[in-house]
Amino acid sequence: MLLKNNTISIPPEMLTSWQTAVDLIAKVAKVPASLIMKLHANEVEVCVANNNTDNPYTPGMKGKLGHGLYCESVIEQQTELHVENALNDPLWSQNPDLAHGMISYYGLPLNWPNGETFGTICVSDKKAKGYSADIIMLLECFRKNVESNLEILDQKEKLVQANLLLETRIAQRTFELEKLNNELMQEIDSRVAAEKLLDIQQRFDIVTGLPKFNQLETMFNQLTTKNEFTCISVIHFSITNLKVVQDGLGYDISEKVRSIVAQKLQRFMTNNTYIAIVSETTFCIVITTKKRLFADKIANFCCRLCQHFGQEIYVEDLSLSVTTAMGVAFYPNDGSRFMDLSRKSSAALSHCETGNSNSYKFFNQKMESELSSRIQMESLLRGALKRDELSLHYQPFVCTQSKNVVGAEVLIRWHNPTLGQVSPTEFIEIAEHSGQIIELGYFVLRSALKQLAYWRELYNQDFYLAINMSPIQLKDSYLVDKIVNLLELYKIPGHLLEIELTENALIHDTVCAQDVLSKLNQHGIRLSLDDFGTGYSSLSYLQHYPFNSVKIDRSFICNLDTSEQSRQLVSTIIAMANNLQLSLVAEGVENQFQADFVATQGANIWQGYYLGKPVDADDFAQQYLITSITSQD
Repeated sequence: MLLKNNTISIPPEMLTSWQTAVDLIAKVAKVPASLIMKLHANEVEVCVANNNTDNPYTPGMKGKLGHGLYCESVIEQQTELHVENALNDPLWSQNPDLAHGMISYYGLPLNWPNGETFGTICVSDKKAKGYSADIIMLLECFRKNVESNLEILDQKEKLVQANLLLETRIAQRTFELEKLNNELMQEIDSRVAAEKLLDIQQRFDIVTGLPKFNQLETMFNQLTTKNEFTCISVIHFSITNLKVVQDGLGYDISEKVRSIVAQKLQRFMTNNTYIAIVSETTFCIVITTKKRLFADKIANFCCRLCQHFGQEIYVEDLSLSVTTAMGVAFYPNDGSRFMDLSRKSSAALSHCETGNSNSYKFFNQKMESELSSRIQMESLLRGALKRDELSLHYQPFVCTQSKNVVGAEVLIRWHNPTLGQVSPTEFIEIAEHSGQIIELGYFVLRSALKQLAYWRELYNQDFYLAINMSPIQLKDSYLVDKIVNLLELYKIPGHLLEIELTENALIHDTVCAQDVLSKLNQHGIRLSLDDFGTGYSSLSYLQHYPFNSVKIDRSFICNLDTSEQSRQLVSTIIAMANNLQLSLVAEGVENQFQADFVATQGANIWQGYYLGKPVDADDFAQQYLITSITSQD
């Protein structure tokens, strides 16, 4: 018989309520004994007994199971038991309760919500008695009342157990939950109890136990009405390397890291400090300070957090480094509404050096201008494709041996009537953060391959196109199928398409990158490592990924005229590429000396303004394709 739930203790206020109930039942039924019995492993115990002077039972009295107790039959059969006179009933003539003089009995089972047995609610008399329908109805009513109480206790216990398992017993949440639990204790209706529990889940984060972000706005509005001379700081605090932890060690470890960080932040919280969870990586902190020297106080607070999180944390015997960043906005200096301040502190957070472990930034007017421009640019970018504002330019790849154009890099351009010509370095980053990069990437692939198919048919030439791919695009589960389908649609061999990737694209998710690049390679699609030589692990990428070519970063090429060190580096990189049988592209060639030097050292392809600037499709055809055909004739 399962008795797991009977380890839950009954709170005093609930026992008081039950005591009132059994006293009332005894009075109405005119019996000496009205009881609530509790089941244990090998015995039953009087949990609550009415206060009649002639009641032979008192709380705490116990009876062994297996001896024919009235309550034992009710529990085993899970149904009512009505005995009018045990002395005349062969089934009950040896009942142990006869020793107390109790010869009549009526009882009902009490169960927990999951069906486990709690015990019984019953009445008993020293004289023969048939219990009326009214008395039975009264007992049934109080049985439902007690079982509703048990359901409330069950819900509370589940919540407590969840808290223990998730290590979220923190002071701020505990206060809220205890207050809510006290309210739940007074509720008889189990439906109301369930609604309260759901409310907790909506307002609190299950991993950290912290209030969710929407709770802070209410708190902020209350603070702004208390003291007009108060400064309120809104801080966005981010764990900047949590994604790296998750990719390397798994989701369970990253969740424990998040919980530990939340606990550490809690230690910095005082009576004038409030904290909430914004996302998996970000927390929001609200601090009230006096206006005098408020910036210095917050700077000191942020510095202490930076120092604290500069220390390693331990998760399941693992020693981990946590990198953090903070953005700060002030009320009323930076705004009067919470959501505006939150947006600005988030903008300040984005200006922190992500590579620098633990730093903070205060919001300023320059960020305000950049934020407004970014919002405007993001808004206009969303409709750029529909308004036909995006186009492709092509910059030629020139063979260092034949001097012929053998391919081109595809570059996206955006001209907006309001913004004018927008630099790709600006809008590509925005597209990546907003998720629009997937749509833009498909536009580039579709338009470039369509153009390549047209040129191949018109000029009967085979040359390849190189298209840049962002880290976000590599995570697109449809990417490989989309590329393969487009190649089939336009009847283009795979080797005439080259995908260019930077080291940054490979760092984000090595497992995903290996899978995608392997599939592209299987379809004959060329792969190129861009900006080669600038990353700390470029050589390891050549070992683990099926690259066909590398691009020397332009920063090495531009100093060839004046720097012997640059010439030695470029020579070494070219020699290494040749030894690995990789095609090598010298990017950023701007003059004849640079072109001659890399060609002499063994580079395969020139690219740069000296050979040709990026131009639209028509100009590219006029300058390179038609000219090439004419020269061949």
